Amino acid sequence: MLVLSLFGSPSAKSTQTWTPGVESCDYFTYEMYGIYTSNNPNVELAIPEFERNTTLWARINITSVLGSIICQVYTLHYSVGDEASFNFQTDVNPQNQGTFRIADKGVPICAANLRGGDKVPTAELLLNKTVARAYPGGLRDTNHASWNVSDDWGELYFDRETGMLVELNRTHVFANPDTGDIVEKTDVIKLIDTNRWQIT
Repeated sequence: MLVLSLFGSPSAKSTQTWTPGVESCDYFTYEMYGIYTSNNPNVELAIPEFERNTTLWARINITSVLGSIICQVYTLHYSVGDEASFNFQTDVNPQNQGTFRIADKGVPICAANLRGGDKVPTAELLLNKTVARAYPGGLRDTNHASWNVSDDWGELYFDRETGMLVELNRTHVFANPDTGDIVEKTDVIKLIDTNRWQIT
């Protein structure tokens, strides 16, 4: 499972509203995998157990929207065929204390129609620009954010209309002081299916 725990905490620019862009019965399915590099030729042995590839995909089903709060069921499908589901809420208003943190479940969500300088509360990042991404049905505006600290860096894109993540690439360095092993793991999360627009 993806864990992001080290981002800066910049102050957010205020927007007029923090409105979810999703509705009850919307769903979003993500492919998830990791890419590993290491100074240990047997990289599988050097990877910390909790960071090994175990999740093939994750699906977020929106069950209701209450003001700035998105109620969801989050389902993980593991490589061994098992599944686990969690009920939780995301508050997309960064001025509120949200009940969901990115370190808890892995897929951040933000409010709809944000712009550069707005805060993503579930990732503690500021959006820096809006770019167009091409899909079979046409172009969609996508908000971009990135971070770079000594042992953790990456970037992510949110669909501007819905506030849902469409892609995340995050690299984290694990160093084992006992063995001298160093592993760089790049987590990749990509939206592969949704009822809101055609992905492929």
